[in-house]
Parts: sequence; structure tokens; C-alpha cells
Amino acid sequence: MLTIEIPESNRRKSEEDALAAFILSELKQKGECVYFHYGVGWGNDWPHSWAKNTGSDARDRHPISELAHDNVIRAFITKGYSIEYRNEIAAGRYMIIRG
Repeated sequence: MLTIEIPESNRRKSEEDALAAFILSELKQKGECVYFHYGVGWGNDWPHSWAKNTGSDARDRHPISELAHDNVIRAFITKGYSIEYRNEIAAGRYMIIRG
């Protein structure tokens, strides 16, 4: 039995907020958001992260846990947004979100 209190972590929350803010900004500007989700492809050595509308050579990757990414996507689905998971490649896959 655990007898020590573990403080709550804000890491996942900040990861979620960063991705959600990016998606909302793109939706407002363009009506859709396209980004690349790393770490979900068939190449197992890619760390989980996301980057704006790029492929595996992106230099502006934002680290995100798989759970945090899933939480953001579920939140958009709950609000009625359309989520399109594109074909996987070794690094991951493109995501398209429409309002």
C-alpha cells in the first residue's frame, strides 16, 4: 500500500494545452488543421510528438505523450469536430481536423 502522497503533474496538461491551442488557431485561420503525429507509425523508434503539417524531417516537433494526444482528440470529437486519421508511415501519420 502506498503511504506517501504524490503531487499532481502538470506535464500532460501543458502538452494537451499546446496541441489544443495549435489546433484551434489553425481551425480559426484555415478552417482545418493538418499536423503530423509522430510515434504511431510502424517504425517503433519514433518518440511521441507532433509538428505542423510536415513529414518525418520536421525540426519543430513538440513532445506529447500518447495519452495527452488521445485526450485532445477525444475532446474535439466530443465537441463535434471531424477527425481524419491518414495512412501510417514509419514515423507516424497525418491528422486532419475540421470544424
